[in-house]
Amino acid sequence: MIRSQANRLLTPEFPKGRFMTPDLQRAPRIAITATFLGLLGTGVALAHGADGGVAVAVEGAPSWSLSPVYHILMAHFPVGLWVTAYLFILIRCFSDAEFAVRLQRAIWPVAALGTLAGFVTYGLGLTIYPWSAITESPLGRNHIMLATWTLSYWTVMTVLGYRFRRHLFEGAQRWITLVLATIGAAVITITGTLGGSLGGTPSLVTKSLSWIGWNVYETFYLPTWMLVVFGLGALVLVALGVMGRRKRA
Repeated sequence: MIRSQANRLLTPEFPKGRFMTPDLQRAPRIAITATFLGLLGTGVALAHGADGGVAVAVEGAPSWSLSPVYHILMAHFPVGLWVTAYLFILIRCFSDAEFAVRLQRAIWPVAALGTLAGFVTYGLGLTIYPWSAITESPLGRNHIMLATWTLSYWTVMTVLGYRFRRHLFEGAQRWITLVLATIGAAVITITGTLGGSLGGTPSLVTKSLSWIGWNVYETFYLPTWMLVVFGLGALVLVALGVMGRRKRA
């Protein structure tokens, strides 16, 4: 009797016989609200573009860019939300208390909001400098590369996390979840410090990257053989997933 009551406390319950879970029912409203706020922020930035933007001319083709302040302001939202999701994952991985289980329910909505804000931030970042100019800077290329990795990584984490949220903290799987989330937190940190360096305010993280042989002010080269490894790794993961699904069925 006591064990059954404890299990009910530790296991999130959802209404039976209904297709929509409470989290899924709230998802459209959360998505609409986040999209509205993102569009509102973008509209404000565009409205100030005439005064706050900088007119440029590249090879005779006129263009324009927004002040970096809009990108910098918006960047705090995905960073804060993703780091909050990581903190919740960290707590849940090391605790089975009722408080930690309740935090588990908030992980993926928070990560999803961070991903939506991340797309808006990424788009604003691309409007600061002309593409031909920012890609001439090794530091600029590194920042764009890490920002792309970060946004892609957390998009995948959010989708997979929501899809398999009931199983991510069972047994040894919780440590895999912790490792994946830690990688996500690391790429957020590196992306942010590269952005600071690009704005003229390098941090200790920027300097520490040189300790592992990565000078962020020079081009980060990815050997061709690493692309082959990534491709093979992706195929292996897909194959393992298909085999596991068939075995489970």
